[in-house]
Amino acid sequence: MTKQFIASTEEFIKKERSSLANDCVLGTNVSLTVADNNVMTQNTFVVIGYEGAEETEIAKINASVTPGQTIVVDKLLFNHKKGTPITIYSYDKRKFYGCTSATGTFTELTAYGSPALIQVDDPQGTTFEYNGVEGYKYFKATYYNSATTTETDLADSDAVPGDQSTRYTTISNIRIQTNLTNNPYITDGMIDVYRTRAENEVKSIIMFRYELPLVEIPAIIENCATLLAAGYMDYKEFGRDGEGVKWLGEARGILNSIKKGTQRLIGQDEQELPTITTANTVQGYPDGVDNRNGPIRMFTSKQRF
Repeated sequence: MTKQFIASTEEFIKKERSSLANDCVLGTNVSLTVADNNVMTQNTFVVIGYEGAEETEIAKINASVTPGQTIVVDKLLFNHKKGTPITIYSYDKRKFYGCTSATGTFTELTAYGSPALIQVDDPQGTTFEYNGVEGYKYFKATYYNSATTTETDLADSDAVPGDQSTRYTTISNIRIQTNLTNNPYITDGMIDVYRTRAENEVKSIIMFRYELPLVEIPAIIENCATLLAAGYMDYKEFGRDGEGVKWLGEARGILNSIKKGTQRLIGQDEQELPTITTANTVQGYPDGVDNRNGPIRMFTSKQRF
């Protein structure tokens, strides 16, 4: 079974920002004229384009830098226009590690693609998939500079469960909802605590109607889990003065509708997800029904036995 998780790109690896002073074309050993190169050095990396955009890419500065002069990068896959933003990164790759427990010894997953280039064109971060036989359940990700071979401390990385495909929402979704995409002090591990609580609340409500685990995660469930996790976080920080109360109310309103059956969970095939079976459960006593007067009542709540 393939396990997938996303390593979001944190702000602390991003240094200064600049922009292209002239158009540039794709190729190798490309010279770039930038508005300000004073903090750029050889063997650091520049992200060219808006982070998360389709043609944004990362390139290594592969020659010494003279202030006020052009910089040279190893390779560009796309053309870029004057004014395109540039962000300096200290690292260009992520190393991924796996373990059978959250507190055990983590092993680098070199056979499964580690280290992997940071996916600067993905707003959620770098996606990693593990389909090995070692049985790893928890994963960590560090930052790696392929030019200098420097790496961040593995011990500082949070251990996260790997099967993100079964999670009800992503860390990135929660960051966006709470406007914390650029906050390096709120770690993914901290957010995952609230995500887990939100998922538990969602499950405790929808289990009255739907079979768990869900065969797929509909967008409406993703939205509820995102609102709940964001609501927990916001309420803890701002109390009733923040947006948390509203988000919690929105999510719980939707979940109550799902529980009542006025809203249903629809899969990609546009069919309702499997519901719990009631064939072998007691619905009431007795089972006999008078079509005119309703259920045949053989005792009342006021009787004593």
